[in-house]
Amino acid sequence: MTTDNYIYENKTTTFKKGDKVVMHSCGEANLPKYKGKLWTCQTDSYLNRGKEEVVFLEGFSGCFSAKYLQVVVS
Repeated sequence: MTTDNYIYENKTTTFKKGDKVVMHSCGEANLPKYKGKLWTCQTDSYLNRGKEEVVFLEGFSGCFSAKYLQVVVS
């Protein structure tokens, strides 16, 4: 289980808690229920134990790879 302390100690600067993002260039981005969906970052982005940059998204089960997310600027 990923703790807030682990995220804090391994955080990156790509995404911040509260950022609005969309998925791109991945299988999930093409699913009808996710295509074009606006997501809110539940945590800051961080390096997981496998050293992949990930972030938790509100309403998504588990963390998601940061390389398939893009910040939406209004």
